[in-house]
Amino acid sequence: MNKVSNMIKIECRNIYVLAATLLLFSCGNSNQPKLSLPLLEKEIKVDGVIDKGEWEQAILFENLVAPWNENSQDKTTFRAFVSTNTFNFVFQVRDNTITTVPFENELSVESEDRVELFFSSDTTLAKYYCIEIDPNGNVLDYSAKYYREFNQSWNFSSKELASKITDNGYIVEGKISLNELNELGISNPFYLGIFRADFKSNMADDVTWYSWIKPKSSAPDFHIPSAFGKTEFKE
Repeated sequence: MNKVSNMIKIECRNIYVLAATLLLFSCGNSNQPKLSLPLLEKEIKVDGVIDKGEWEQAILFENLVAPWNENSQDKTTFRAFVSTNTFNFVFQVRDNTITTVPFENELSVESEDRVELFFSSDTTLAKYYCIEIDPNGNVLDYSAKYYREFNQSWNFSSKELASKITDNGYIVEGKISLNELNELGISNPFYLGIFRADFKSNMADDVTWYSWIKPKSSAPDFHIPSAFGKTEFKE
């Protein structure tokens, strides 16, 4: 009787451990960052200067992760909020090896240090919109659809941007019209990607990729649903 009782206890304990493991795995997979953007009655002056009065009520996101180079640490800060008319953002990047190339056209930005924002209405990525900005304020913007079908001729028509190289990195500040985003289907809520490319030299493979989310990919790739996180406006 005791032997049978002990066997039952062992089986119950094993079932409990298995259930707890599955629950932990499930929670871990759903633990994607989310942004809740404050809705503020103010407008920023786009000048590449982080003015405390402009940004003190914005949401702050720090320390992007390097999904494919876990030994790298990042001290980038990203701030954002929504005003009556615009989506407002600023990156403050710590970078002691700023790498740029002579600007010939938008595709020049692909070989440089830069920050990136991707906007999508949902995680199907049936149509999404990207803007990539280098330390000098040069821009690569385009529309895309899954998987990696790019329309390089498309541009944000309402973007206002400013950049500034600092003693320890660079700042990129900007805003995009909510009317334009709404016309593109980017309304409340939407899905956002926040990324950074950090080149150490002009070699194409000498780059560390940073993201606010760890995408589910073994190789560097931000053009997948798991690189986007849900974002909403706080009413």
